[in-house]
Amino acid sequence: MGDASQRASAMRVAGRVMCAALMMALADAEQRDFVSDTSGRLEFLMVSFPLSPLHGVVEIGQELCLRGHNVTVLSFGERGRSKTKKYSPKCPLNYVSMGPLPVSDAAEQEILAEMALTNSTLKQIRSAAGGLFSAYISSVRKPLTQIMASGIVKPHFALVSVPMGIVGEVLLDHGVDFAVNMPNAVLPPIIPWAAPYIPIPFYHVSVHGMTLLDRLIVIGGSHVFQLAKHIAAALGAKFYYIPDLNPALWRGRLVLVNNIPGLDYPQPLPPLVQYTGPLTDLAKMEKFPPEVEAWLKTVPEGSPIVYVSFGTVAYLARERVQAMVATLTSAHYHVLWALPKSQQVGLPATMPSSMHVHHWIPTPRALAHPKVVAFISHCGGNSVSESMAMGVPIIGYPQFGDQPAVCQRVADAGAGVVGATGGWVQANEVLEVVTNPAYAKRAQSIARLFKGFGGVSKAADLLEMGAKGDLALLQTPTDRSLKAWFLLNGYDLLLLAVLASHLVIFTWARCCRRCCSGRPGKGRPSDSQPKEKSQ
Repeated sequence: MGDASQRASAMRVAGRVMCAALMMALADAEQRDFVSDTSGRLEFLMVSFPLSPLHGVVEIGQELCLRGHNVTVLSFGERGRSKTKKYSPKCPLNYVSMGPLPVSDAAEQEILAEMALTNSTLKQIRSAAGGLFSAYISSVRKPLTQIMASGIVKPHFALVSVPMGIVGEVLLDHGVDFAVNMPNAVLPPIIPWAAPYIPIPFYHVSVHGMTLLDRLIVIGGSHVFQLAKHIAAALGAKFYYIPDLNPALWRGRLVLVNNIPGLDYPQPLPPLVQYTGPLTDLAKMEKFPPEVEAWLKTVPEGSPIVYVSFGTVAYLARERVQAMVATLTSAHYHVLWALPKSQQVGLPATMPSSMHVHHWIPTPRALAHPKVVAFISHCGGNSVSESMAMGVPIIGYPQFGDQPAVCQRVADAGAGVVGATGGWVQANEVLEVVTNPAYAKRAQSIARLFKGFGGVSKAADLLEMGAKGDLALLQTPTDRSLKAWFLLNGYDLLLLAVLASHLVIFTWARCCRRCCSGRPGKGRPSDSQPKEKSQ
């Protein structure tokens, strides 16, 4: 009995000790959670394909990292890793690969070369969508789902670039709210809040001076398309081929547009669509290669330089390279040209002394150089933002995608000229921008406006607010639900008005038919009765 009593007593003591230890552990955990919550450190996830839209996403991620937050970038392969490292030199970001590149470098160059051989926008879209973007889009769901399910990343908030449809679906499936980053403009039909008078990127027309047919196509088509999207969503459509068209993915989303009204077409937008201006950070510009630095010093003071770059996506065929050398050889200006090595086969053995070609030139630093007065560009979103931020006018030659729309906005703002889509460099257009100070004056005006929109700092502020749930207050009543969208936009009233007008027309038509049917009245002989013969 004594032994049993001692064992029971020992067990009670051990139980009390374990209970006390457990309580202390729980208290410690609660204290750690409290400290974590009050420290302000947040977990952010950045998701983008390793193409130009990744640049802005990483720039914003770097700003969040510098503020003490933990930032992870998801992209594809070593290209995504190298771009992440390149655009976040001040604060290294975590990087997780979603697998190898869905399209090899060689296949990508082949697709771009094919697109450069045609001026048909539809053929270019087919090549880009079928050979490039579809491969990336179809490769996203499985690895992203696995990463989210594994718990490798547990973000409070995410930022994605377009096309974002499948990424957004996976994030919402795992309870992660997200924002969308647009590198250039508010473009329909993807962004549902774009004003109905904004043309889709593939319909090449300016909002100024549209013909009756243009307005019928642009404005009428916009209303019909937006209504059709919402009806399809109400009927349960899954938007498998283009998930970005699903209005539910955009409902209540923060959208960052790396532009300003004035360069983008000014339009009424909801509070959650925020212009940030460009994300260019002058303090972290990469240095020129030594050869470029040396050549710039040889250009006499007061002699203007035209910078030329068509980015990393547009491919210049040999014939176009040869034609550009001849066209840009001028006594009025010098030319600094960024041209990848794979495209330099069209260069002559001896280059003009007024021209310098290098395979890699940091575009922001080139545009910031005091001797550079104009920029020949394909009007990619990043290129235009960087050029306008430096107050440098553009001579635009769009090739495909949204480039024609972006170029048109530059021309409409008076900050440059735009050539025909798929067309090529014209000497008179270059000389016009170089010699006419009106273009530089307007570009410098846009540069001053850019500074007032906050840039990368504003973008980071908004993401912090999004992670804390503050942005829910900015959601418009029409975004609350499909029913709210339908009722508060007055579509039920429109249907009633249509029904009422049909009823009025139907009633009026019946009355007219009765009055004009020739029915005999009292004391009036019918036409069918024989008339009396006159005597």
